[in-house]
Amino acid sequence: MPFSQLQPSWAQKVSALLFPSNRRRDIDGLRGLAILLVIFFHAGWLKGGFIGVDIFIVISGYFMGRSAFMQHPFQAERFVFRRLYRLLPALLGMVAIVSAAMLWWVLPSDRADIAQNGAYALIYLSNTWASHHVGYFEGQSIAYPFLHTWSLSLEMQFYLVIFLIAWLLPKLKNRQTLLFSMLAGSFLYSLFATYKADHAAYYSLASRLCEFSLGTVIWLLPPLPQSRLFSAVRYAVALGVLLLCGIFYDLSAASPSPMVLLPCLATMLIIMQPDAFTRRILEILSPIGVISYSLYLWHWPAIVCASYFAPVYGAKMALVLLGALVAGSLSYMLLERPLLAYEKAAHPLAVRRGGLLMVGLCGLLAAVLSWVSFVSRVY
Repeated sequence: MPFSQLQPSWAQKVSALLFPSNRRRDIDGLRGLAILLVIFFHAGWLKGGFIGVDIFIVISGYFMGRSAFMQHPFQAERFVFRRLYRLLPALLGMVAIVSAAMLWWVLPSDRADIAQNGAYALIYLSNTWASHHVGYFEGQSIAYPFLHTWSLSLEMQFYLVIFLIAWLLPKLKNRQTLLFSMLAGSFLYSLFATYKADHAAYYSLASRLCEFSLGTVIWLLPPLPQSRLFSAVRYAVALGVLLLCGIFYDLSAASPSPMVLLPCLATMLIIMQPDAFTRRILEILSPIGVISYSLYLWHWPAIVCASYFAPVYGAKMALVLLGALVAGSLSYMLLERPLLAYEKAAHPLAVRRGGLLMVGLCGLLAAVLSWVSFVSRVY
């Protein structure tokens, strides 16, 4: 057989990228639904689309539960470096490119805040920065291209919590006790924050831990009865709940409101039924879910950058989002996927060096952005 026939075609390469093996395609589809909800919310097309973040949080808790709690013994180094290779390359690329594209022409006051937000994003404290600077649903949020990284900071902080639990508590029983205690404590805190109308709690890990924990406890709950008919109906009902919440929820239902439990529980129900034949509904969205992280990174900066020049709505918004889709796809194909493959295949020493290099680059760029912010405020 000629050598050329042994080489995968471009179509096969794209298919391998968008339909990776050994994954639950319906959960990728759930990610796809979540990112579409968030994008449509930011585009002004769907008032309850903010629940996409809550869906992502439950999914993240589910996979972290498997990585940290279901591995015996817990592989601490693999856990850390897998997270670094998963998150840092695409984030670093986005912050560097957007900073280079924007900071030289915006007003000094905007430049100072944007650069500072970018620096906090790179050290995964963007949620802390946001809680002291801008309400997520307020009009001035459109000025900050890195504001959406607050959720990534929350995710990394949750990874740290899970890492410490898995590392310091080797017995699964002790982990279960702490996990359920965190879930209850976080839910009580969110109720208190709702009562006090503490809008900054939207960004808080304390109020979001219950959402992460709901995903994690899936591994500790008894499996649902997998009757073909009833599992299909439950799955479809849960999916319908997510769609209805996305359509009919308004900002009063956003975290820390207890109303957020409804989409979180629906997400749990979907994850807990891997064999329901109605999962094929979500599998249609799996290619979008596969690139959802990079797409999430790029969609908001695209909207913000375009809004600096003119109001963005209707056909203009559709074009902006199409550009974000292209940027997100390139980020996934050139940064996210290759470096994940490298982490899986490379020698452990090379993986350590690469991970430390990425951490160093994030720290260096954060320092540069902090300097830009300081200079912009002074002058």
